[in-house]
Amino acid sequence: MRISTVFLFKFFVLFSIKSSGQSFIWSPDSITLADPNFAMSRYHEVLRFHDPVMYLVFPVIKPVVDRKIPLQPGEGKEGFWVEGHFGHRFVIYQGKYYSLPVFQRTRFTLDASMISRLTRDYSSPMLPFNTKLGFGLDFLLSSLDKLKNESSGMVWTTVQLHHYSNGQADSFFLEAPVRRNNYKSGDFSTNYWKALLNIANNKKNLLITSIGFQKEVDLGGPLAISQEMKNYYGDGRLLFQLHWIKKPSLSTKNYTIRGKTSEGTVEKIIRRQFGIRGELEYIIGDLSEFTGDHKRRLGWHTYITYMPSVTNEVGIIAHTYLGRDYMNIRFDDIVFVGGLGFYVKFNGK
Repeated sequence: MRISTVFLFKFFVLFSIKSSGQSFIWSPDSITLADPNFAMSRYHEVLRFHDPVMYLVFPVIKPVVDRKIPLQPGEGKEGFWVEGHFGHRFVIYQGKYYSLPVFQRTRFTLDASMISRLTRDYSSPMLPFNTKLGFGLDFLLSSLDKLKNESSGMVWTTVQLHHYSNGQADSFFLEAPVRRNNYKSGDFSTNYWKALLNIANNKKNLLITSIGFQKEVDLGGPLAISQEMKNYYGDGRLLFQLHWIKKPSLSTKNYTIRGKTSEGTVEKIIRRQFGIRGELEYIIGDLSEFTGDHKRRLGWHTYITYMPSVTNEVGIIAHTYLGRDYMNIRFDDIVFVGGLGFYVKFNGK
C-alpha cells in the first residue's frame, strides 16, 4: 500500500505544533531573570529536555542472532525505507510561581508514543504501530529557591503508568514448526508502571542522569497482558539514562532585508546545540520460556542530536540500538539498529 508513505508523512506534519522556546538554561538576560515565573520556566525546560526523542530516520537493521525463521513478505524481508517515532508528554497541569509550593513542584502529563517502520517489501506496507499511552507525574525534590540560580542543579522523580500494545488481534505466535512471534499481526498487549530518579547538573553544560525501575502490571479487561508473555517477555526492567546537552554555541549572521518597503541588513544571533543521550534497560524476572541459554536481557539506545538553530524544530539525529527489537511483538528478534535522519523537537518560538 503506497498510501502508507503518505500516511507517515501526514502523521508527522499533524503533530508539528509549537511549544515554549528553550531560553532559560544558559545565560538568561536581565529581563528574563526579572520574570516572576523564571524559576518555574527553568524547571519545566529541564523536564522538556528529558522528554522522549522524536525522529524520522532511514534505518539499517541487522540480526545479531540468526533468525529461526527468515523475515516474511510484509515483515521487512527486503529491508526498511523509514522509521518514525512520535513521542510527547502533553502537559495537563504544571505549577506556576503563584501556586502553592507542592503544586510548583508538580507536572502532570498525558503521555503518547508511537513508532512504526515502512518496509521495502511489495507495496511498502507499514509495521503495526508501537503504541504507548498513559499518564505521568514529575515531582521536584530539590529546593524551589535554588531554581532561581541559573547554574544550580535539580533533583526530581518521574512516575508513569502506560498501556503498551500494537493494536493487532491475530495469534501471538506464527504458525510454523519453530516457535516465533507473529510480527505482522500478532496480538501484543501489556501495561507497566515506571519510576525514575533524575539528577540534573547545569554548571557548564546540562547533564541529566536517571536511574529507575519498570514493572509490568495486568490491569484486566481490554488492558490485560497477553498470556503468552508470561516467563517470556520479562516481568520488569532496571533503567539507566544519561543525557548530555552542550551549551548552545552562538554565531552572528547578517541578512539582507529584501522587503518591498525597506532596505538594509539585519543582524541575527543563531544558537546551535549538540546532545548525546544513552538509554539502557536490563530485563529482570523469569525468562524460562525465552529460547536459548542467553536470555538477551540488555538493551541499549544511543542518540546523537544536532540542532542548527534551537529556535527551529528540526535537526539531525543518529541513532543506534543493540538488543531485543523494541518494536512490540518483535522482541524475540535480537538486532542491531542504526539510523540517520531528522530530529524533531517542539521548541519553536
